[in-house]
Amino acid sequence: MNKRYQQAGFTLIETVMVITLVGVMLAGMTALFMNNVGNSHRPYLRQKALAVANAFMDEILRKQWNEATPLGGGCVNTASGSCATGPAVIAIGTDGESRATYDDIDDYHGLNQSPPQDSSGTDMPGYTGYTVNVSVVQPGVNWNTVPTADLRLITVNVTSSSNETISISAYRVNF
Repeated sequence: MNKRYQQAGFTLIETVMVITLVGVMLAGMTALFMNNVGNSHRPYLRQKALAVANAFMDEILRKQWNEATPLGGGCVNTASGSCATGPAVIAIGTDGESRATYDDIDDYHGLNQSPPQDSSGTDMPGYTGYTVNVSVVQPGVNWNTVPTADLRLITVNVTSSSNETISISAYRVNF
């Protein structure tokens, strides 16, 4: 009776190959993990920039159209009718006011702050490295039968400390 012996277990070559493959996989997974950890703060910074942009846009949109607009709005000229009592045309830009006394949307044109400040001129805490730029312009084309004289395009750009820019825009009609 001849006994046959069966081999059980792994050979040395198989063991070395498994160790090598596991090492390569761990190296790849570690690199992926480190990349994700390194960029995990970007969504947070983007949210902070968006919050600043929304705060500025809300503040601007609460102001009156221009210095000559009565409270509650003016009169909009449309294709179907005209408005003889509309506010006088005033150039876009500040009327010699400081940010604390801005009273119409045109005053915000050209506003550039780093770090961003609230309406009273106090730096917003936690926003060091952020920059806010505001543009208020008269668009070049009519919008929904509203002539360009009664229309403003407000754009707020906020650049985060990671140098990513968030931009929001809104149209404001004179009414």
